[in-house]
Amino acid sequence: MPHDDAIPPGDDRPILPWKLVAGAFLHVVVPAYLVALVVDTLLVMPRDAEAMLRHALPFSGAFLAIYALAGLAASLAAAAIDPLLRARRRRHPLAGARLSGQQLSRSAAQGRGLFGAQADTILSALKAAHWDHGDPCYRALAADLDDVVRTSAAALSTAAPGQREEIAATATRALDHLQDALRDLNRAQGDRKLADAQAVARYVELRHGPSDFSSSGD
Repeated sequence: MPHDDAIPPGDDRPILPWKLVAGAFLHVVVPAYLVALVVDTLLVMPRDAEAMLRHALPFSGAFLAIYALAGLAASLAAAAIDPLLRARRRRHPLAGARLSGQQLSRSAAQGRGLFGAQADTILSALKAAHWDHGDPCYRALAADLDDVVRTSAAALSTAAPGQREEIAATATRALDHLQDALRDLNRAQGDRKLADAQAVARYVELRHGPSDFSSSGD
């Protein structure tokens, strides 16, 4: 199954920017109102408490209306620039590797305890194994792992009692295949790195030969 290395909208952020801005406005509404009321009172200087109360009521309504409009405008602005921020993150050289690592961690956490002891052992081994998330082959494997755990968990949530064991067994077999695939990837990567190291060592040996300073002259 092909996978897109781009980060899905909101996938790596627990709170979207517009929600963060709106929450900030709600969080400081009372302090902002009190500060504005004190400043306005100092400027107007009501004669007595009754005059202050008469002035505070319309001021409060106007403040809340203006504050709500400001909060709405700021939230809309944050929502408008959010696609630009997501596009920038997708173009980041480490975007695919970051998503792959998130998929691995999410799959290990989501699948734990769902499919039985053997599946838990495999998931723990997968999580602890070496992953080169900069390699597209590893990223594809992490995406497949995420698909297996996510779809199997969804199937379990709606399965009839007689289907749960079959779903768990199917998921366990798929996880076992993924573990074998990861071993093969790591073995192949190790072979390539060994060959590279041997090639560099051979190059140095041929280029420089025995050191002229290693033998004593007359």
